[in-house]
Amino acid sequence: MSNSSNRLHPASRAMLVGAILGGSASAATQWKAHQQGDIDTNQLVGKVARDSMKAGIVSGATTYVADKMAGRPVLSMLTILTAGAAGLYLYESMTEKEHHE
Repeated sequence: MSNSSNRLHPASRAMLVGAILGGSASAATQWKAHQQGDIDTNQLVGKVARDSMKAGIVSGATTYVADKMAGRPVLSMLTILTAGAAGLYLYESMTEKEHHE
């Protein structure tokens, strides 16, 4: 990202959108547990913040890699799909570990 223009890099935009969407989905999920008394407010906020960060990082990294593959549409698409699948796999495995603790 450069200070010479007002435009965000596509990876930065993807990171922001991913964090917002991931945080929203996490908040909806955690809210049910909070209402049932399974987690307190501090735990809810912590989990939503972590999930937002994870989703933002996966989205930004995937877009960054795809941007570097510009001009090669098939390779770009395969890169996006692979990085997205890997990100989801890592996210699910981290989430699974947190639930077992």
